[in-house]
Amino acid sequence: MNDSTPVQDAILLVAGTGTRLRPLTDTQPKCLLEVGGQSLLLRLLRQLGALGIERVVLATGYLSSTLADAVEGVEGLPEIVFAHNADYQTTNNAESLKIAMPAVEGRAFLLCDGDVLLREAGWLGELVREPRENVLSMIAREDLGEEEMKIKLVDGAVAGLSKKLAPQASHGESLGLQKLGVSIAADLSARLAAMSEAERATSYYEDIFAELIVGGHTFHTLSVPIDTWTEIDTIEDLEAARALFLRWSC
Repeated sequence: MNDSTPVQDAILLVAGTGTRLRPLTDTQPKCLLEVGGQSLLLRLLRQLGALGIERVVLATGYLSSTLADAVEGVEGLPEIVFAHNADYQTTNNAESLKIAMPAVEGRAFLLCDGDVLLREAGWLGELVREPRENVLSMIAREDLGEEEMKIKLVDGAVAGLSKKLAPQASHGESLGLQKLGVSIAADLSARLAAMSEAERATSYYEDIFAELIVGGHTFHTLSVPIDTWTEIDTIEDLEAARALFLRWSC
């Protein structure tokens, strides 16, 4: 199914505690760490706003008031709505998505991890304008390990999506930025609502996507240049991101 209407809503998942970035995250969520003189969060919000995203749901958890203070009164941002995961310490990001989804009910939306740094490049705009429903941004790479969320393709469509996929059977890494269409919303919401306590504690939203793929929903991919994106989970990642940003600025 295709939908040529550009997406106007986004959900940003920013609930995590960022334990691997301590002590830098002792007093702030990791999305407020700065690269190039600007926090990851404000940079991504401004990038989304420049592409026509009008409304962003921030799925908060850890230090949510600090995060709210960081966006309060900042000009030039999309409308901000908050959805708080009070159980952020004991649940994974599928739970945060469950809590945020009612705010975009009935509309296509972008789903974005909050710990990513994106170059000012055209591919995010391509994702916003993507006519296909359910599209994962992906980089094709061969050096995949256990930490990467891996994608397996069959006939151009996503057939597998998991950190547990064998690297040699995978075609690339999912970047944590995707477009989700209206047609999947009801089944996605229902599956999230039906999660067991164990699933709430451990499930990534990609695990739920993988189940929906088995159930008949089609996911596509948008290939992204490898040097236009990075994620930040550790202090080493942050240092690498700052070095990458300097290369972008040259």
